Amino acid sequence: MWYTYLIPPVVGAIIGFFTNELALMMLFRPHKPKYLFGHKIPFTPGIIPKEKSRIATAIGETVSNHLVNKDTLSKTLLSDEMIAKIETGIDDYVAELKEKKENLRDYITQYLPSDDLDTVVRKVTEEFSGRIGGKIEENNLSQGISHKVVEYAMQQTGKGFLGLLQADKLVSKLSEPIEKALSKHLDNILKENAGEIVSKLVDHEITAYLDTPVCEFIQNKDNIVEKVKEIAINSYKTIITEQLPTMMDSIDIKKIVEDRINGMDMSDTEKITYSVLNKELKAIVWLGALLGGIIGLANIIIL
Repeated sequence: MWYTYLIPPVVGAIIGFFTNELALMMLFRPHKPKYLFGHKIPFTPGIIPKEKSRIATAIGETVSNHLVNKDTLSKTLLSDEMIAKIETGIDDYVAELKEKKENLRDYITQYLPSDDLDTVVRKVTEEFSGRIGGKIEENNLSQGISHKVVEYAMQQTGKGFLGLLQADKLVSKLSEPIEKALSKHLDNILKENAGEIVSKLVDHEITAYLDTPVCEFIQNKDNIVEKVKEIAINSYKTIITEQLPTMMDSIDIKKIVEDRINGMDMSDTEKITYSVLNKELKAIVWLGALLGGIIGLANIIIL
């Protein structure tokens, strides 16, 4: 009968389908060894769970030696496409800043808590005030001011009516003791008040700076922005060129990949594999069915 010619290829296709399906299933399952009467059942666990450690080592070596190494990363990070993306990112960021009407303080507090910003401002104020106050004392500013004051007084007394009375000569004779006395008083005043005065000035300037709208720092400063962008790109290239090899040497990519694979649950590994290769694995199953059908048909022709 005609159906006798149909049975062999159909049976062959079914056998081919299920044998390939079973073979793929045995790649992962069972996940752990199975025992019967104290004896391990053959082919348990599946091939991949059984060889998981060796596979993890091989993948780790492949990734570290051929996929994620110094040359590959350096070439990618320094490519024209990557540099163009960085430049575009900087341009977009600058364009965004040009539209920001909020002041610098509000902008910073989006990323840094207000209390932390106040702490930074206070420490900067104290640091600059201390340094400037110290410079004032080191440079003997009181003596310089006293000298200028006496010099100015001599110039003024040599003019007009006082000049006719030759008051400048009198001031000239007294200039040295006046200058010393004035210098001494100024020195005491500066020592007692310089820190407070400077602190108020610095605090005032920082406050004014933080209250300035962000857009004002960017507007009409295209040349500066371009220069900053150039510096940023060059710094990025320098870091990648000089620091990337050191960073890569300190990172054991092989071990990271190996530990990550060994630490994964086999059910997760199976899901990931099927999510990536689902189409290809199904194709293998159906190819088995096709080959089984062809073998069944060949048997009819041969016999």
